[in-house]
Amino acid sequence: MKNKIIIFSNIKGGVGKTTLCALFASYLAERGYPVMAIDADLQASLYRHRKREKDVAPEVQVPWNVDLLDTANRELLERVMGKLKEVPGVVLIDCPGNLNDRNLEYIYKSADTAIIPVSFDADTVDATGIFVKALKTVSAADLVLIPNRINTSEKKSEELRQRAQTTEFLGLVGTVIPTVKQSVAVKRYTTLYPLEKNQLSAVEPSFDKIIETLHLNE
Repeated sequence: MKNKIIIFSNIKGGVGKTTLCALFASYLAERGYPVMAIDADLQASLYRHRKREKDVAPEVQVPWNVDLLDTANRELLERVMGKLKEVPGVVLIDCPGNLNDRNLEYIYKSADTAIIPVSFDADTVDATGIFVKALKTVSAADLVLIPNRINTSEKKSEELRQRAQTTEFLGLVGTVIPTVKQSVAVKRYTTLYPLEKNQLSAVEPSFDKIIETLHLNE
């Protein structure tokens, strides 16, 4: 399989990029795609999550690897990104929500695709616009925007109109993927065990569309 570097990023916190990265890694692995994850976030949430799970269940075989990437060391970062471009499979990178770290340009420039989780509130939409504008100055990555943790029970006409307008706006800068509904199942993730049935039903339409958009089956 050809190498694909896919980053999960946005400067707005709380949009669920780490959770989606982990869920997507599991989804790909369960479908036979060679996949690994890189935690480049300063909080190292994904890496620490895996470590906690392995401490509890050291006998469980990992379905995909998680490595930690120090973005503070410019020379090391450049060297690592060069090696990741040679990996025969999908490399998912959980990026920090930071536009001030110039070293991150090495990651952005290496990315084939940026998956950007969003919500429909004005602050997140504005922050996403700022991030997309900055990203485009250093990266030629295709943009995939995924509305995440969305309360779909809201049926007010004004709310629906605003969401339609936001989706149309996001569609001008990238491919908008079907919404991932707000649910406890999606917030709760594991890096060791298969996706639960309710998790699968929540993410399958969105993740299948991502696979189609990225031509991972080719």
